[in-house]
Amino acid sequence: MKEVTAAFIHEVKSKGHLAVLLKGMSFILCIRTKDDILYIQFQNGDVEICPPDQNHTYDVLIAGSKDRISSILMGNEKLRSSIRAKNILVDSTFRRLLFLESLFLLSKQRVS
Repeated sequence: MKEVTAAFIHEVKSKGHLAVLLKGMSFILCIRTKDDILYIQFQNGDVEICPPDQNHTYDVLIAGSKDRISSILMGNEKLRSSIRAKNILVDSTFRRLLFLESLFLLSKQRVS
């Protein structure tokens, strides 16, 4: 899970046009699977994986299977479609949900 998350972050940082979306965003996303818990911090136009901490607080939670969350992070599956199909659980404001869905889709690796 950490490798997929790192690849997502790398894509976001490598696409300069996404910096406009990140500007002004400040929150922590918790990604929870059966085996892993990862925290991604969005702050001051930057995105990074936070070191694990038992007392971490978060603003957004995405929980589900590793395969499903990986597919969403890679932009292969829409976040809201997975929520509607009850394949994942999300606890978020609607605004952050739309932001994340846009970011996941726009950061998708393009294969030429």
